[in-house]
Amino acid sequence: MPSAMPLQVLLVEPEHLLRRTVALTVRSLGTAEITEAATYPAAHALCARRSFDAAVIALEWPLSQEGHRGLTLVQQIRAGDSACPSSVPIAALVESCTAETLQLLRSCGIARILIKPFRVRDVIDTIDAMRVGATA
Repeated sequence: MPSAMPLQVLLVEPEHLLRRTVALTVRSLGTAEITEAATYPAAHALCARRSFDAAVIALEWPLSQEGHRGLTLVQQIRAGDSACPSSVPIAALVESCTAETLQLLRSCGIARILIKPFRVRDVIDTIDAMRVGATA
């Protein structure tokens, strides 16, 4: 009996150590196949040419120039301006979260918000929840 295709997840995180730790741990657990992007332009290029089942995207807050690029990526996915389905579950990684931040991210259809510092296990649990939601 063939095994199910693993969940295809885009991980956008500029911090190398965090990105690699999450990606390697998720791969070793067999939870999902992670495609890493260290920059928003790289993430935009990936989303333009291939579809993902879920995304975990770091957003700077308050919004810096880079943070706006991350939010633009989320909005492009939601608008259907990428190869990903507009309904793809997206988790956001943020430094802090005010009521304003929460409202903005929820309006963009963010499935889960993880506030740094968080445990790598929190990201893995988030991806597991996305996998369960994708197969339900």
